[in-house]
This record gives sequence, C-alpha cells and structure tokens, in this order.
Amino acid sequence: MSDGTTLWLLILAVMAAAAAIVLRRMSRLVARTRELERFQRGAAALDRRFGDASTPLVTALDDIRRHAGDPQALAKLLPGASDDLRTAAADARTLRPPTVLRDRAAGLVRELDRAVRATELVEHGLDALLAARGNRELEAQVSLKRGALNLRHSREAFALLVAEVGAMDPGDLATLAANRSSAPLPAVPTYLVDGPDANGESAFDPRM
Repeated sequence: MSDGTTLWLLILAVMAAAAAIVLRRMSRLVARTRELERFQRGAAALDRRFGDASTPLVTALDDIRRHAGDPQALAKLLPGASDDLRTAAADARTLRPPTVLRDRAAGLVRELDRAVRATELVEHGLDALLAARGNRELEAQVSLKRGALNLRHSREAFALLVAEVGAMDPGDLATLAANRSSAPLPAVPTYLVDGPDANGESAFDPRM
C-alpha cells in the first residue's frame, strides 16, 4: 500500500470519527430539546388548569369580603375547584423534567399543594359563615381572607415558575448543569398565610 493511500485512509478515519462525535452530540441535543419541550408543555397545561380552577374562587371570595357575593354560590363552586386543584397537583407529580429542572418541577407541586390547602381554609371559613352563628363571623372572615390570599400567592408563584421554564432553551440547561455545583439555583419567593389559631383570634382587618 502506497504512502498516499495510507494517508487518505487516515484522513477518512479521522473524518469518520469526527462525524460520529458530531452525530452523537446532535443526538444528545435533540433528546434534551424534546425533554425540555415536553416539560414546558406539561407545565403550561397545568398553569391553564390552575388558573381555570383558582380565578373564579378568588373572585367569589373577594366579592364575599366586600359583602357583594353569595356564600351559597361559593359553596357550589368550591368542591369542583378543589377537586380540579387536587387532580392538577397529582398530575404535576407525574411530570418528567430535565435533571437540572427538578427543583422547578418540585416548585410546581409545592404551589399546587399550597392551593389545595388554601381551599381547605376556604371550606372551613365557608362552613363557619353558613352556620349563621354570630360568634363565628370573625372566624369565618379570617379563614376566607387567608384562603384567598394563599390562593392568589400560590397562583402567582406558579405562574412565575412556568414563565421561567417556558423561556428556557437547551443551551440554558447546559449552563445550569455547568453551574450547578458552584452556585445555588434561585428560589421563587413563597408567601404563606396561616389559618386561624386555636382560640380563633387573629389580626383580621374587616376593611380588607
């Protein structure tokens, strides 16, 4: 075999190896892209469901606080909205995020769980309100107010997470992976308003 033939064979071997490396990297990029897009679609779908379930509740609660709403109408609305939020929280646990976005997926679950707990506060307040006992009026208003605040805050935090995830591309995943060991990931601020204490006392402002 001549030296020229050997040289060409070496060149072809190097080119084949380079092509294999490029194809492998492209395959990984395609896989990361599909994984990210699947997670983004799932998060966006949950965001729509969260809004559909929580927005009517918050509106009804605001009306009741202004003495312009109907508690009976809220009582009819609450069970369906609560079930929808519980189902969404369960579905959020089935999301399969890219490894570097697992904390974002956990945040989505956390905010939906907080919304579910908020509906339980609302249920408690509504029961007290419908009991038609004067000594439970303050307890009812406190629970309804806090339930509305927790619903609103969890909805806002959820939407921020979804917007952050939706703005990402595969390059961002690579950057996050590279920085993961050297810097903590930013956390979405969480606001929690506790329920009424054991003796029913609270700094409730009836003007709210």
